[in-house]
Amino acid sequence: MKRTLENLNEALTFHLENMYDAEKMLQRKLADFIPEISSPALKKEWTRYCSGTPDKRLKLKRIFSYLLSGPFHRKNAAMEEMLKELKEVSSMTKGPLRDVMLIATMHQIIHWKIAAYGTARALSMVMELQTVTELLEEIVQWEKEADANLSRIAEKHVNLKAGDTVATQ
Repeated sequence: MKRTLENLNEALTFHLENMYDAEKMLQRKLADFIPEISSPALKKEWTRYCSGTPDKRLKLKRIFSYLLSGPFHRKNAAMEEMLKELKEVSSMTKGPLRDVMLIATMHQIIHWKIAAYGTARALSMVMELQTVTELLEEIVQWEKEADANLSRIAEKHVNLKAGDTVATQ
């Protein structure tokens, strides 16, 4: 049966259900890629990012308690597709080039998450839910930090190493 959203609280809850499922999928799948990463710096950051997904889910559960709702068992089709792409680029590449492609795909995932959490934060601000807004802002900042860390690793290590590989072939 199709659900009808009738107010901002329900819309925010629906949106956050997507994010909760996304975090659950990431928690299950991202660690699978760690053995395939060749860059020690990327492996360390990837592991750090993986360890943060349970914290995001806890924050989301806390938000749901403020909203007196969910999380319901909603499936996030967008995250499923992004994880399929992550798996595909991993299987198509190896070594430093795999690291480049994993970072590129993780950037897409993180940028999507920044937009999604930012939208939820904007809705919670309109609803004057200060605690919810603060919790969502924390998550947005974690995502932005991860994005910046991946960019730094790409620029200072991974991209250069992949470029050296191409130059020596």
